[in-house]
Amino acid sequence: MTQNENIKKDYYERINRVLNFVQQNLDQSFDLKQLAALGNFSSFHFHRIFKAYLGEPIGAYVKRLRLEKSVQFLFFTNDSISKIAFEVGYETSSAFSSAFSQHFGVSPSAFRKTKQPANKKIDMHTPSKNNFDLEPIIKLVPITNVAFIRVFGNYDADKIGPAWDQLFQFASKNDLFNPQMQLFGISYGNPEIAKEETIEYNACISINKKLDSDGEISVKQLSGGKYAVFTYKGSYEKFNTVYDLIFKEWLLKSDYELRDSEIFDKYLNSHKDTPPENLITEIHIPIK
Repeated sequence: MTQNENIKKDYYERINRVLNFVQQNLDQSFDLKQLAALGNFSSFHFHRIFKAYLGEPIGAYVKRLRLEKSVQFLFFTNDSISKIAFEVGYETSSAFSSAFSQHFGVSPSAFRKTKQPANKKIDMHTPSKNNFDLEPIIKLVPITNVAFIRVFGNYDADKIGPAWDQLFQFASKNDLFNPQMQLFGISYGNPEIAKEETIEYNACISINKKLDSDGEISVKQLSGGKYAVFTYKGSYEKFNTVYDLIFKEWLLKSDYELRDSEIFDKYLNSHKDTPPENLITEIHIPIK
């Protein structure tokens, strides 16, 4: 490995360390010097490095993640505005309401009533059923250690495919392939409310031994706990429709509330050797 490759690998490892921490602790107040130290960056260069990687300043990234997360709480829980503000890292409901209104063009309370930002287009019509069974299995899922790679931008085969190829090369190099290995996908950011270039996708494989990060490949845990698990058979291109059905036709009419944890997909077969109509995915929705 060349010196430049070593430097690039080191940067990715340190950036991933900071991003993992931010995503897992959005209810906390972040000190940028603390984040810089966590990634072993000079506070002088920290902003430039992260803006180059994320396409936006770290402060804007944190703010956006908090506000996009608050939309889920407003949609799918009965939590008060003040509680939601605290859960996404705002000290007061007034500060949260001001930030939300500035970002979405409508107050949190008005958004909860209309389910419609003033400056975004969200189609709240019920999508077609798409031959999808809306009866989930309620499961207790164990914590799972994963190796993963980040991709930014909307779900696009031209981006996702190379990411999976790189992850599988990592798995081969580290002797991770085994009959129990599981494949997961995590999408951060709702394509209906987030700019396409800011949507983050994590391609993940389960690991059963201790590993160090390796450049763009990082390690973390998928949260365990109670999940509603839906089995979907069909093309990945229909995922947005399937998720709409789950949230609008099942969750809002069920007795369950979302739990503050990651939503993830578990792929039971591979697009590389399976026709799109025969792909099988388990969609995991964290519930209380």
